[in-house]
Amino acid sequence: MAEITVRTSRPGPDRTSDVLAAFRRDLPDGRVSIGNLIDALGDRSVGTILLALSLPTVAPVPLGVSVLFNLPVLLFSIALLFGSRGAMLPDWLLRRSVERATAARMIDAVLPRLRWIERMLRPRRPALAAIDGEVWFGALVFLLALIAFVPVPLMGWLPGFALVLLALGLIERDGNAVGVGLVLGMGAVVFAAILISGLSYAGHELLVKDEAD
Repeated sequence: MAEITVRTSRPGPDRTSDVLAAFRRDLPDGRVSIGNLIDALGDRSVGTILLALSLPTVAPVPLGVSVLFNLPVLLFSIALLFGSRGAMLPDWLLRRSVERATAARMIDAVLPRLRWIERMLRPRRPALAAIDGEVWFGALVFLLALIAFVPVPLMGWLPGFALVLLALGLIERDGNAVGVGLVLGMGAVVFAAILISGLSYAGHELLVKDEAD
């Protein structure tokens, strides 16, 4: 097990997109792991770790790749759910990796979106930007990661984008961004509940029809 010490989010001199762009320029040879990305981001705050783990959910990668990377988010959210400030992730998850070319494509796709969001971020509403210590925050992250596991095209985009926005809001101490992320997150939960209920009802109706025939 590898320990990831969680600290309070604090914006540094470089924005997250700058750090990510520097990482993109000097990608490791061969394969690129989650541990590589977390190390590159440097800061061990809840926001930066959550961002590193959730980026694959909004990148244009095959469905199986993004779903595979949701497992670390789930484990991290469980640690937050139980109030852990020193979250543990197993070494085999930190070593979860993709080919260098795939990592480059993911970062190239994510960077413009990060930069667009960052232009609107600034420290404000400090109380809302400090919710990462709340137990219910861990529960919400867990739910969003769980929804992103559903193997339905585009199903993971809304919870993934909510996670990224929450992470950036925590990093930049922007309570407004966190608030929008919370709204998107709750919307993702409601949408998933409606979709799953609809699919369940449709499946039940098909079974009843087949039995009647």
